[in-house]
Amino acid sequence: MKFILSIIFAFISLSEIVAAKEQTFELIRQPRTMAMGGAGVGLADDEYSLFHNAAGLAGLEQRGFRPLALGVEGSWDTYTSLSDIMALTSNFSVSSLNVFMNKDIAFRASAVPMILLPHFAISYVFDTQFVMNQYNLVNPNFNLGYMTTHGVQAGTAWSIKEGRHPTDEFRVGVAVKLLFRKGGFYDVGTAGLLQATGGGTAYLKNLVGNYGSGFGGDLGVQYLKKLTPTATVSFGSSLTDVGNTKFSDYHAMTIPMAWNFGFGYVKKIDQTKLSLGLDMRNVLLATALSNKIHFGGDVDLGFISLQAGLNQLNPTYGISFDAWILKLMFLSYAEELGPAYHQLTSRRMMMQANFNMPI
Repeated sequence: MKFILSIIFAFISLSEIVAAKEQTFELIRQPRTMAMGGAGVGLADDEYSLFHNAAGLAGLEQRGFRPLALGVEGSWDTYTSLSDIMALTSNFSVSSLNVFMNKDIAFRASAVPMILLPHFAISYVFDTQFVMNQYNLVNPNFNLGYMTTHGVQAGTAWSIKEGRHPTDEFRVGVAVKLLFRKGGFYDVGTAGLLQATGGGTAYLKNLVGNYGSGFGGDLGVQYLKKLTPTATVSFGSSLTDVGNTKFSDYHAMTIPMAWNFGFGYVKKIDQTKLSLGLDMRNVLLATALSNKIHFGGDVDLGFISLQAGLNQLNPTYGISFDAWILKLMFLSYAEELGPAYHQLTSRRMMMQANFNMPI
């Protein structure tokens, strides 16, 4: 793995830093939201609201400590190409890399331990990503990424209600973050690839650089209306990384500002909770409308929850097991890497384990 990463860094060292045009690089992704097709802005009401819509933190009423929250995800191409990836260590060349033509090799790991208080959450954030793909055999153009981010994010929210038994609730939330990031995502042409094979790792420190620090902020609003004692609709909007979160080391990739809207519906039937969400994500991103649509649902049966949805019109599905202090979740989703529907679709698998303790 160290050898492979050294090759990746060699590519990076001879490439130019470019802004991501189609993909979005959210810092933390909630598994439940991803299994529901990425719909969570309007439904935000738990600790992960800290990352999707800070206004949802107003739904936190209990104290808790989460010492362990580990997530791992990878593309389906990564799982099916493990032997080819290992072969690179003994035969690294342009021809051997062509084995990965039209494949998305991607891996991501994250950790988000948290301290939770009523209407407040603070989390340590760690996230590392690795991506390699190419889609042009005649003139190979590799999209290569290696990026690690860590830091602290905290947020709080306020709830405005009227009357003793209000049916309407308005929420406002804010979150701040101090992050440290190294690396980013890069385009490498054929010429740069050939030079990298001759020992481009010497340029690593000059072009990838060290960790850079960055300070950012998020804003969120949410409106909830209780239709009946067991049914509620909600509308939300979030503006994350206001003004773009930039880092002191210019090699570190900027986190672009994202503007999102969402609608949610929650219905309780005895001990079962049904949630439906529809989001319009990344409104400011110059990409197809289909890439901005997220829709899904969740059926909470207590110990087991089932999710399904459409992420950028691609099916998603997941299952979670909640055993009080330990929660496990498994899901599959697809993400569009290109500007149009089904142009470059990557199927990804994700698993997360949370260990929760009341305080």
